[in-house]
Amino acid sequence: MGNPFIIAEDLALKTHLADITVSDDNASPRSVKTWFGYPDIEIRDQTFPFITIDLIDIMAGNDRQTYGYLKDDDYQGTITPVEGYSYEYLVPVAYDLVYQVTTYARHPRHDRALMYQLLNKFPSKYGYLIVPNELGTENSSRSMFLDGFVKRDAVSGETGARRLLRNVFTVRVVSQMSPQTAEAIKNVDYVTINTTTSSIPSGYIPLPPSVN
Repeated sequence: MGNPFIIAEDLALKTHLADITVSDDNASPRSVKTWFGYPDIEIRDQTFPFITIDLIDIMAGNDRQTYGYLKDDDYQGTITPVEGYSYEYLVPVAYDLVYQVTTYARHPRHDRALMYQLLNKFPSKYGYLIVPNELGTENSSRSMFLDGFVKRDAVSGETGARRLLRNVFTVRVVSQMSPQTAEAIKNVDYVTINTTTSSIPSGYIPLPPSVN
């Protein structure tokens, strides 16, 4: 089975950035890693350059919301079709998922290469993101917009006297959540979160849950 609302878009966006590469006078082209959130040097390989993805907002897509009922044989790509059986359901609820995609580099040539490639990945017009349905049987081309770009280079102090070149892209992906999913989430009474992670690097000790 595939992934539901938000998770599917997260992974589709990471896949969309999987072929980013950089090169310079001292090295042949190499792949640039992409992380969800800034990579913690204690548990991840923090090798420059790299890219981070952060979901920063979820907005109701009221400008494109429609109402009524839809009918198909796979419940909008979530249930394996059964011959002679169909599903009728409300039109899904429209949402816009807003991501912040940030590039980090030390080398100016890497910085420009990342900027160029991401501006091609996120054009101001006609951008799209390929997202598979939950069954993994079909893909949809979601409209994707570059809502903003800003340069955030840093020098001494913030980065320990080392130059850090940053580009921040604000990207909006259109999405939807079925009313049935929304109703199920609304009825959740509580969520249990593990108090201690099991992914502790060698030589490190996790803080007890009582520590503030």
